[in-house]
Amino acid sequence: MVGGPDAAAFPEAAFSDAVDPAARPQAVWFFSRLPPDVAASLSEEQKRAIAETLGTGWSDPPINIRFTLPFPGQRFYMTVLAGEEKRSRARRKTDRARYPLRTLGNVFFFLGLATVFYTVMMVLLAIQAAIIEC
Repeated sequence: MVGGPDAAAFPEAAFSDAVDPAARPQAVWFFSRLPPDVAASLSEEQKRAIAETLGTGWSDPPINIRFTLPFPGQRFYMTVLAGEEKRSRARRKTDRARYPLRTLGNVFFFLGLATVFYTVMMVLLAIQAAIIEC
């Protein structure tokens, strides 16, 4: 079996010497979900072609911020991605329909974000005024 960060978690039949799990994380994800008998039935050429296809076109955006917000009894995550738009017009239209911006959760999120922003600004203005008066 080829070595890599997640290689031990996958069946022997899923990988070959042609597929390096460390270099192709999408292939690791794909092959880990295949039933072992299906993965074993693939030829080396098929495995290599699948890994190469899954590894193309995905690049990390220049802005990639991910963190978890712990709250009592729950944890929430937040992800901010930004970069050059590479999706087709049809894909963007589908995504807009699938993930609408105007939802109740988004409204509350933006209201909370605005409240935090304005609170911080008011505190900074109060500190500045106190410094100037001294």
